[in-house]
Amino acid sequence: MLPTSRGPQVGLLGPVQVVRGDGVVPVPAPKHRVVLAILAINSGRPVPADRIIEELWQGSEPKFARKTLQGYIWRLRRVLGEDLLTRGGGYELRGTPQGTDAARFERLLAEGQRALRTREPALARGRLDAALALWRGPALADVPAGPMIRAHADRLEEARLLAVEAMLEADVELGRQAATIPVLRELTAAHPLRESLHALLMLALYRSGRQVEALSVYAGLRATLISEQGLEPGRAVRELHRRILAADPALDRAL
Repeated sequence: MLPTSRGPQVGLLGPVQVVRGDGVVPVPAPKHRVVLAILAINSGRPVPADRIIEELWQGSEPKFARKTLQGYIWRLRRVLGEDLLTRGGGYELRGTPQGTDAARFERLLAEGQRALRTREPALARGRLDAALALWRGPALADVPAGPMIRAHADRLEEARLLAVEAMLEADVELGRQAATIPVLRELTAAHPLRESLHALLMLALYRSGRQVEALSVYAGLRATLISEQGLEPGRAVRELHRRILAADPALDRAL
């Protein structure tokens, strides 16, 4: 659940929900969830009514689309109160520092990634674990997807994968590589062209004393990239491969 603060909180990391001090308030109507999601995605910025209408009906709007939208806004105001504003020819959800779980997730992800760069894997692990704990399912899971919703959901899911990858990197740096290997096997199978995941699996295997398997992962990645894209692996993965071949002692320390 989102942390409590002034005003309602909107959850986007799963089915869309509104959280107030007294608990979760359901938003049962699909069209209402679309409007809520659009306003939450653009929290702190006005969204023109025409843009909301386009997302709601995608070129097949009813004759009285603006009146219908005004009805949706009226119902959402019963949940959101004074935080749902009318701005000129559109509407705005008043922005707050933790107004959505997505905003909190992205802040924690950035902190975790920064801690990895400064070689603080334990701190990174804590931030990333907290970030991933905010997820309740696929992003915007119960919102009918127009172009804006679909693009934002895709962006959030990519950020979620980045958080998982960063957390696994922190685990490898903390000496927990054996536990990461099964997860990385699944992720590389699901994302066969994602070089960073393959590199992390190679390192985890090497640090587990499985040099031959680490080299095999590289060979499989290279074959896939050449077959699918006509490209060799990038410089970072090639360099890691070279160091694994040479059994570079420095690989037993931080990446």
